[in-house]
Amino acid sequence: MDDMNLPQATRQIDAQSSAKSGSPRIHGWGIMADAIRLHPWETTSLGPIKAWPDELVVAVNLLLSSKLISCVIWGPERNLIYNDLYTPLLGTKPLSLGEPFLEVWDEIRDQAAEIIAEPLCTGVANLFERVTFRILVQGKFVKRLCTLTTNPIWAESAQGPRVSGLFQTIIDHTEGELAERKLRESEAQLAAIYDSGAVASALIDAKTFRYLRVNSKLAEMLGQPLETVTGTSVFDVANDVEGLRDQLEEVSRGKSFFGVAVEGELASSPGQYRYWQSNYVPVRAPNGDITGIAAATIEVTKQRKIEAALLLNEKLAAVGRLAASIAHEINNPLESVTNLIYLAKTSQDVTEIGDYLDSAERELRRASAITNQTLRFYKQSTSAQTVTCQDLFDSVLSIYQGRLLNSNVQVQQRRRARRPVECFDGEIRQVLNNLVANAIDALHPHGGRLLVRSREGTEWRSGAKGLVLTVGDTGTGMSRPVQDRVFEPFYTTKGIGGTGLGLWLSKEIMDRHNGVTKVRSSQRLDSHGTVFTIFLPFEPASR
Repeated sequence: MDDMNLPQATRQIDAQSSAKSGSPRIHGWGIMADAIRLHPWETTSLGPIKAWPDELVVAVNLLLSSKLISCVIWGPERNLIYNDLYTPLLGTKPLSLGEPFLEVWDEIRDQAAEIIAEPLCTGVANLFERVTFRILVQGKFVKRLCTLTTNPIWAESAQGPRVSGLFQTIIDHTEGELAERKLRESEAQLAAIYDSGAVASALIDAKTFRYLRVNSKLAEMLGQPLETVTGTSVFDVANDVEGLRDQLEEVSRGKSFFGVAVEGELASSPGQYRYWQSNYVPVRAPNGDITGIAAATIEVTKQRKIEAALLLNEKLAAVGRLAASIAHEINNPLESVTNLIYLAKTSQDVTEIGDYLDSAERELRRASAITNQTLRFYKQSTSAQTVTCQDLFDSVLSIYQGRLLNSNVQVQQRRRARRPVECFDGEIRQVLNNLVANAIDALHPHGGRLLVRSREGTEWRSGAKGLVLTVGDTGTGMSRPVQDRVFEPFYTTKGIGGTGLGLWLSKEIMDRHNGVTKVRSSQRLDSHGTVFTIFLPFEPASR
């Protein structure tokens, strides 16, 4: 075990024991203290310790108690005496204690001579800061970065006071420099990764909400130079982004946000409404205090525009499908009206003419009802409207009466829900229309049962109360892989007859209503079919 790791009391006892076998003039403990006491100094120009001048003894005892790397260089041969902290610099150099200083450091003789020359000649101490040395350690040249101060030791002589030796202390910066270099390299690598990423990243002060560090992607997104953004308040560059302040304040209290939707305008591009997805994570100091907020953001404005275009295309496609159904539904009463008017015009019986016209009026009212129900699908309201499940289902089923009859589909209804719900009813009608149309497609051409259900229920994850609407069919059902992908955009099992957007759009609409969309299906011979269930909260969603 290294003596430097022993308890102080033990070291003192060892020092006392060692002192008995060496000079009592040398105090202290440790390997070098013992080595100095026991060294055959009489074989050197310094002579035995008992003959050393007091100045040398004081200097040696001082270096042994020093907490810095220290050495004494003494006498005409510049003999080297050093402490335990000095020995790592020597590596495996043999016979260093008591040897001439310049011979010990022969590989850097010129540097070593320069360092000691001035204080020896002038008696003025010198300081060399962060000097690089290439020294031999275990047979290999290694670089050491050191700061050295060399102080003259004055002693009395027959000629008066003169510099008899030097006291040198050294600070070895090598390990610290290597650590700093690795840290700088790591920071450079991190900065390169940070700046080359496709995600806009930033470190935000948890108290002032100013940008401490940003990458080029974020500066590009904000439309400002990198150096301008750093140090700027988040709210100065994103002052019109709704909810941002509340989110950051919650993160500063320890909450994390992942995949949070952010939207609004930036100071650099007023009038341009934009959308982002962001992650916010608190950064903690070693003591647990939150000092920063790590933010990662991607802009999804283009995706939102593409989604809006897809939604519009799907709506237009839905209009086309509805138009075909409506044309069929309206054609039947209009044909009846044409025939009834012809019969009325050719009849001479007033009573018979009245009956014909009454029947024609009923057929026109039927056509008018179908038209009014259709218009309700695409009336866009700016706020949620109160509607019952009966209103929602009736407006959908009335459009498909002819198709249901021609497809040999039996409609079975069970409506338990009585409480109305607040929603954007045109959108919910669109969802139900899509589910009913899909169910009819699944039953074509063999027919079957279309099941329509409603009840009040609770969404177990959020605890919200709402309306549960179910549309089911007794078709062939869907496989598990199809069920897993049924809400993906552009995924369809209808070939060129489908867009693959209907169910995706339906789920998007339900998500905007804070609702839930579920599907279950079976292909078993004894129990086959598909059931779609939507949960619509009674509490209206804000837009």
